[in-house]
Amino acid sequence: MPLKIILPKHGYRISKKGGMLVIYKHDGSKKEISVGNVSIIMANLRGLSISGDALRLMLKHGVQLILLSHDKPIGKIQPMMLKTHVKLRKEQVKAQSDLRGTHIARTIVLNKIMNQIKVSKRFLKVKRGLEWEKAVKVEELIQQMISVYRNVSEEIVSSRSWLISKEAEASRYYWEIIAEILPKEIGFTGRRKKYENPEDPLNLSLNYLYTLLMYQVWYAVELSGLDPFIGYLHEDSSKRPSLVMDLIEEFRQPIIDLPLITYFIKQKNIRALDSGKRLGESFRNELLKIFFSTLEKNVTFLNRTAPIKTHIRLQPIRLAKYLLGYTDTYRCFDVV
Repeated sequence: MPLKIILPKHGYRISKKGGMLVIYKHDGSKKEISVGNVSIIMANLRGLSISGDALRLMLKHGVQLILLSHDKPIGKIQPMMLKTHVKLRKEQVKAQSDLRGTHIARTIVLNKIMNQIKVSKRFLKVKRGLEWEKAVKVEELIQQMISVYRNVSEEIVSSRSWLISKEAEASRYYWEIIAEILPKEIGFTGRRKKYENPEDPLNLSLNYLYTLLMYQVWYAVELSGLDPFIGYLHEDSSKRPSLVMDLIEEFRQPIIDLPLITYFIKQKNIRALDSGKRLGESFRNELLKIFFSTLEKNVTFLNRTAPIKTHIRLQPIRLAKYLLGYTDTYRCFDVV
């Protein structure tokens, strides 16, 4: 399987030796890797050095270079071999103003809420020893989510803003459930995004892994010929890829939430943060193991059994087929 190489520390140097990429650490140690075994390199921009020959070799073999600053992707270098399907792009824009766009947006919201309901029910079964009061509260919150789901499914006319508000309402119930189920010592009281400066390990881990997931989805969208910035649920913006943000909603629960929260429930005495209240290096490596092992997991969706990472690649293609009229509906990834 092609490798995803993460270089989180600063001071790496990448050079070429024949068909090999040679990666030097700041301490002078090195590792040689065949370029054919690499699909993505994510590297901290600080102190990074890469030779022109190494970069040429990576581009020739379709290897993406994603540049990080403080764990946040800020840019990427990739081969100029991605084809643009003119008819597809036109249909992608037209669909924003017709029933296809509404169908896609509604489908994404319904699927996300249902995935959250499935995950919540699974955690409730795992935590059978939950205090009676907490168990009752979790059951009530699940019923609230089901009510929101029915509301969305029964509403005939729905705008983006209304759908977003319903998605946000269901998510509030969902994260309340997670807060009830998790051990109190983890310090999780609710979902906090990166700009809200969370200090608990779960929120920091979610933000880190959601970013990695975003780039998996983004690359798949570009390979499909779709425009990453023309979406249906999230508003178009030059600051964020709205279609990528749409499609990532399908994968948050099965790829990130379920395995990550399960890990936090099972593990005791988790040492996740360093002295600066950031994710420590060893714990970050543990998160990467969870993330990439989940991507390799075989699941069956739409009668096709394949690793989850393959379904990520296929979903934008399936969406493109719907936009072009080859299929009469679009179904979100719902294997949880």
